[in-house]
Amino acid sequence: MRRPIGPTALLLAAAVIASAAAISGCARGGEGQQVVPEVVLEITVTFAGPIEDAFYYFFALDIDGDFGADGPVPVVAGPDWGNGWGTGSITHYVEYHQGRYELFAVTLSPDLVTPGGGILDVSGVPDTTDAGVHAITIGQLSLGAVTVTGEGAVASVANNGLQAAGTLRLQTNAAGEVVAGSVTWTPAADGGRALTATEQAAIDALNTGGVQLAQDSLAELGLSLTLSAGPDLSGTQEIVVAQTTAVVTDVFTPEGVGQSRSSQAILPANNDAELAAGPIPGMTIVTGDLVPGETARIRLLPNAVGDSLGFPFESVLPQGGRTLRATLDVSRLGDEVEDISINFIATNELIFDPTVVSPEENTYDALGRLGNDFFTIVTDEFRTVTDGDGLVDEETGDPTLDGPEPQQVRDAVDIVDWSVTVRRLR
Repeated sequence: MRRPIGPTALLLAAAVIASAAAISGCARGGEGQQVVPEVVLEITVTFAGPIEDAFYYFFALDIDGDFGADGPVPVVAGPDWGNGWGTGSITHYVEYHQGRYELFAVTLSPDLVTPGGGILDVSGVPDTTDAGVHAITIGQLSLGAVTVTGEGAVASVANNGLQAAGTLRLQTNAAGEVVAGSVTWTPAADGGRALTATEQAAIDALNTGGVQLAQDSLAELGLSLTLSAGPDLSGTQEIVVAQTTAVVTDVFTPEGVGQSRSSQAILPANNDAELAAGPIPGMTIVTGDLVPGETARIRLLPNAVGDSLGFPFESVLPQGGRTLRATLDVSRLGDEVEDISINFIATNELIFDPTVVSPEENTYDALGRLGNDFFTIVTDEFRTVTDGDGLVDEETGDPTLDGPEPQQVRDAVDIVDWSVTVRRLR
């Protein structure tokens, strides 16, 4: 669906604007901020026409430390709209909408586009800021090691194919025959699963009792037994199978600009826990038994609304004018922020309807003729970067404005000038 524009002069917005104007049109600081930040980012963006409070204006920021290898870009067309306005690599953004500036941290949401290789589901919040598709191909398996404890007929066990972690308990008599009802399987908390019907049938056959253990007694589970010589084979034993893992190759294709990149990681079989490492740390990749050679595809897109960090340190309401101004405390973005990639993205509406797939149905503007010209600044050089100084030269009437809206709407989102200043205040 599309988020409706609504009337410009909503009562709530009017009340906010009137209140802000009564205190000189500026807002300083946010809850918990320092009174005077050490380093600030002063941002000014001017449009061809007056700001429309019902429209959406974003100062999109990327502080991932790759010095412009990727950065914020507009989302152009569906069906994968994400937050309805921006994609690429965005860590934070300032939104101006309905007379209010607000600072947000971006979070991404995963979607399992193509299951495969034993990857069954995904959830959680990944520890990454890059929107795009991860193609995860299962490689070589490392089957869980097996240990045997206790006294009885089993000397050792080789794992030839069991990917389920857990503990098998059994009891034998002096002749090495299984005691009826003594064989049990307990899945491990990490990497465990219930036995399949075929695997359980092998356990049930042993549990009838009086069955002489042999090398292939647990072959349906993928386990091979080495038996003790005796003479007394009686006792109770535990066969503990560790978690199986696989080397996986992750090919990430970013949304927007940037090169695809490949990496390798370890993925556990039969997993349902959040991954501290692995191909996409921070999220949960639910797996069953893994299948080498097969590929799953996981898409990461920005959530519709990020995590609010409060208000900018300073901001100036447009009050019918064409210019937005906000000042950010750089420390609010993170610790030791060395560089920031920046783009400005404006649109008359947020689109979430997957049937809207043509860029011609989307009226928006961002830096450069196609909106992809983000630029990067460093935070230890205190200077001003402006439109046309060699980084990005913003012009009017970009092709991104060729949507179905009238000229007044296009002018309200058409970026014509901007400046960014890094300044030390103390």
